[in-house]
Amino acid sequence: MKTHQKYIFSLLATTAMLGAGSAQAAPIVIDDFSVGQDVGFQPIDPVIPSNSQVGPDGSILGGFRDMEVMGDADGLIETRMQATGGVLNFSNNVETNGTGMIVWDGDDDPTVVDEDGLGGIDLTGGVWPLDRILVEIISADLPGLELEFTIYDLDSNVSTLSQTFAQAITTPETATFLFDDFSGTADFTNVGAIKLEIDGPPEIDAQFDMIKVEKRRVPEPFTSLWTLAGVSALGGLSVKKKSLQQ
Repeated sequence: MKTHQKYIFSLLATTAMLGAGSAQAAPIVIDDFSVGQDVGFQPIDPVIPSNSQVGPDGSILGGFRDMEVMGDADGLIETRMQATGGVLNFSNNVETNGTGMIVWDGDDDPTVVDEDGLGGIDLTGGVWPLDRILVEIISADLPGLELEFTIYDLDSNVSTLSQTFAQAITTPETATFLFDDFSGTADFTNVGAIKLEIDGPPEIDAQFDMIKVEKRRVPEPFTSLWTLAGVSALGGLSVKKKSLQQ
């Protein structure tokens, strides 16, 4: 094979590897809710406490999950949050405004955020950077569901991002929280804790599936340029070959 042909095929092989590397960038699972947990406000101690921690388990980022609910309930179990069978449920009772809080910060007191608890996890994934948190929402029967993420790094910096859903969610959808949209100065390559707050109006019932960190699925511009260069080079080689044969 001639030198220029070897170069072109090498270029295409490199392009293929770049594309494969991008496609195979592994997401980071924050929680798939396969580990059960149940908290309620007001609590029914010790059966259903207002806060708790579960773990250790490999399906949870950092091995442990803290959950707590709070609100203005005047009766039993007016606000409840429950992980069961791979689904997270959040609900407020009649005339109750309540909030659920989930914290991933390692093994600690479930009522306190340990800002160093994850030890400096890199949420970007390194070589092929991850750039967003995805929340798979199964349903929310009323408008007004609000989700807010808070990211803490090991240098005491904090970043937050919230989304409010103006309509009820009747078919599953994925909420996207881009790293670039967060307000604050947290270093996403040096994360010590992640907090998710779930809020909603009275009588809301909402369900969630997996929470994970991923990257966009469109081809990277760098990879696309190399692909175009390889195809163009092959086209030029074909034209040159035809010219020589005439």
